[in-house]
Amino acid sequence: MIRPRHVAAPVVVLLLFLLFAGSAFAEETPETPEEGAGGLVGSTERPQLLLVHGGSFLYEDPYFEPLTRQRAINAGFVPHYVTYPLNSIPAAVDRVREEAARLRTKFGLDRVYAYGSSAGGTLVTLLSGDGLVSAAVAKAPITDLATWGWPTEKYGPEYWNALGLDLAGRERLSPMLRPEREPLLVIQGQSDGIVPPEMNAAFAERFPRVTLWKVAGGHTTDRARPFLVSRAMHWLAQIAKHNMGVTTRATPPVPPTP
Repeated sequence: MIRPRHVAAPVVVLLLFLLFAGSAFAEETPETPEEGAGGLVGSTERPQLLLVHGGSFLYEDPYFEPLTRQRAINAGFVPHYVTYPLNSIPAAVDRVREEAARLRTKFGLDRVYAYGSSAGGTLVTLLSGDGLVSAAVAKAPITDLATWGWPTEKYGPEYWNALGLDLAGRERLSPMLRPEREPLLVIQGQSDGIVPPEMNAAFAERFPRVTLWKVAGGHTTDRARPFLVSRAMHWLAQIAKHNMGVTTRATPPVPPTP
């Protein structure tokens, strides 16, 4: 009669073998791709998209990433969300410029694009104006900081000083008073009570590289109508595909339809 311990011994050996084999396979599993790759298959071959939130240059926007991340990926982009200082507009501008320069160095100019909302729209508008990205989309950007009256009504007369800008600084960083070198799509709600629609109408009229897309709704119309974000991402993706396939600069596609 075979005793139980004679059966248990080979079972123990087998279990030990499986344990060590499993550990070996686990060590060979590839690690998560490093920052900048976006964790996506083929990410280094895809266009890279800087995404910059709004919030009056004062706050984070908790709705921005959930609204844009999957739509950016669906359009073929690798998303990079930029965290910028909330106590200084000049420092915020420097931060997004640094991130654009980093991605340009790593991936090449024709692979770097930007999307921003409100205050973030202003920041990406400056990037496209400076030629630091190949194209950008800005939802309700503040394009004339020198005349924008809403924040002083909302936060008081110290708003601009608290963010490190006097009138000369506001003029210096106003997209309206700077060049616009690369294609830019501006999405503007026609009932926007924070960024006047006439401000961005004048901005688009001033620069041939700017396409104005007038849509229904107010300042947060993209939250109520998220398909606007998808269509804007598609607009940007058309330019990215063109730029990555040829050596000449793309002609901006026609704006989306509401």
